[in-house]
Amino acid sequence: MNLGDLLDELRHGILHDRSDQIAGSESDYLWSDARLIEYINQAERKFCREALIIRDGTTPQCCQVQTIADQKEYTLDQSVIAVISAKMDGDKADLSRGGHSPFQAYRPLDSYYFDPSALSAVPPGKILAFGTDEEVGPDDDGSMSVMVLRVFPKPDAAHAGLLRLRVVRLPLNDLCNPADVPEVPRDHHLDMLCWAAYLALRIDDHDAGDPQRAQEFKQQFELHVAEARKEALRKMFTPSLWGFGRNGFTYERDYQ
Repeated sequence: MNLGDLLDELRHGILHDRSDQIAGSESDYLWSDARLIEYINQAERKFCREALIIRDGTTPQCCQVQTIADQKEYTLDQSVIAVISAKMDGDKADLSRGGHSPFQAYRPLDSYYFDPSALSAVPPGKILAFGTDEEVGPDDDGSMSVMVLRVFPKPDAAHAGLLRLRVVRLPLNDLCNPADVPEVPRDHHLDMLCWAAYLALRIDDHDAGDPQRAQEFKQQFELHVAEARKEALRKMFTPSLWGFGRNGFTYERDYQ
């Protein structure tokens, strides 16, 4: 379904907005096209964020990061909500995933003593790991919602290169024209309209509002999200492995 189809379904099939039959003018609709389109866009974004439905590993805009010598942090595209994996271009294996705390506490494996002054004092070189628990940055509108990716250690000139990501993301663009098609899979086009209907009906208005019906649409949307999320997680599922002495950052030897 394209935006024109979704708008028609939302207005006539779900909201039953038929006030135009009185005067025959779009201005007599209870909801304007612009408002309903905004609700549809909000519904698509919310569905993607909560259901993790869009996974991408090929779009350069959100899946490629050009690393730079001596730079450890990189702002990702504002559509990215999670990084599944990362791999330097040309490498055969993915980078390890870490975070701020282990990065700061890292010490070389051949150190047999604890020296607080040496914490995180790893020279630039080949990138070994990445993390996404750093601060967030501003998006195009100024909201602090953009993910910052950190690599460890900082690359040197010989190892700076293209970092390829597999991500979970939001739609890259809003739906604007009637022919625009949502990035959400077709099977979920009608599901996401439940949230758009909730937004339209949640107001306490004698003509346009219906809070009770709005709550019904909200509950339906949450059920659709739960089903889609379960399917998405099943596709991303990886069996857990148990082992000892496999920590990539520290390995404690037991001396008797």
